[in-house]
Order: sequence, then C-alpha cells, then structure tokens
Amino acid sequence: MRKPGAPHRNNVELGRYGRNRSNVWEYGGATSGKTEQDDFSVRPTVKPVAMIRDAVLDVFAPGEVVIDSFLGSGWTLIAAETAHRRCLGVEFEPVYVDVALRRWMSLTGREVRHAATGETFAQVAERRSIKLLPAPNEEEADA
Repeated sequence: MRKPGAPHRNNVELGRYGRNRSNVWEYGGATSGKTEQDDFSVRPTVKPVAMIRDAVLDVFAPGEVVIDSFLGSGWTLIAAETAHRRCLGVEFEPVYVDVALRRWMSLTGREVRHAATGETFAQVAERRSIKLLPAPNEEEADA
C-alpha cells in the first residue's frame, strides 16, 4: 500500500540500497533466563529484537507507523524506536503492557502518561496499588 501520488518503494530489492537480505535469517536466541524454559513460560513467543528491527527497517520508512496488534512484552515497540519509526501496539494482557512500557521508558529515558488523566506510569501504579517490579533484563535486547 502507498499514499496516492507517492513514489513506489521497492522493498524486495533491498540489496541495491545496502541491505542485502536472504530468505534465511540467522539470529541468536532471545532467551535470558536461567533456562530457556524460564523465558518461554512467561511469554512463549519471545523473539530477538535485532530480528524485529531488521524487519522494521526492511518494510517501513523513517517516521512511518509500525502496527503490532499483539505487542506482548514490547520488542516491536523497542525495534521501532531504535529504527526511528513510530509504533502503535495493542495488548490484551495488562502485565505485558506494563513490561512493554517499562522497557520503552528504560530505553528512551522518557515517561509515559495516561492519555485520559495525564498521570505518569508510576502514579497510575501507585493509585492502583501495584507493586512495580525491577526493570526487565535489557541484555536480551542485544540478542
């Protein structure tokens, strides 16, 4: 899809523009727990952020919106941020929303605010009497 009147963008022949891609992508694992099973018991679809970032770079231009309707723990949000794209994420499970937002805040140093009230993440957590856990292990973002 493209905007009417916008130039065609060739996302297939990326090698012409310095992003040589094959149809086999090799990335290290995305686990960081004591055992691989530890990571997958929390979120069974964990993926390396480097892989997601490469897919974002291949498909979206800077400033475009990446939509993830199953945001999970937020790696698409992190990949979009580091690739200078915007991200619109939807997640059903509140605990994953918290993890995703905390990862983004840790990466950017910025604070998220509740759209309706303007409260910060910490203020909402305090009002809801939610104990904030330590920040997630960010080393797995480099996988």
